[in-house]
Amino acid sequence: MFDDLIEKNVKLNIVKKASLKYGELYELKLEPIEGIPLERLSLGYFYVQKDKIYKIVPTKENLSKLKTKDELPSDSVIVCQEKELKDPLSRDRLGFHHYIVVNGDKREYHSFNNQIETGYYESFTWEKDKGLIYYRSGYGAEKDAIELKLKEN
Repeated sequence: MFDDLIEKNVKLNIVKKASLKYGELYELKLEPIEGIPLERLSLGYFYVQKDKIYKIVPTKENLSKLKTKDELPSDSVIVCQEKELKDPLSRDRLGFHHYIVVNGDKREYHSFNNQIETGYYESFTWEKDKGLIYYRSGYGAEKDAIELKLKEN
């Protein structure tokens, strides 16, 4: 991760930001880690509904739209749902790829941008009755990579 590999137990803080008509809005953020920029410690904002979880780009406009109008921002992405979601782009086409794989009680969301070699990638694995069990993100060639795994007690 970053210049040096940092391997340690970290706490993922789940902060409820709002209760809305159709779901709950949360922010997922790692506890501070020395040497890691604060913006990389945020996994993002998530709008959790009965049958879907959306990742929300945390702009003031998006959060206001969601909180005041109960309107889902147009750039929101489904990161968890019961059924698979096919990638809208063919594998070799350049652009923003995203898809969901269903594997038993697990839902795996994958996204990547292959327009440039250093494009951003992100993956979430959710498990029924557990929640988020795995997270991975970074840039091409594993630059600034973060990998998190739920520690079983």
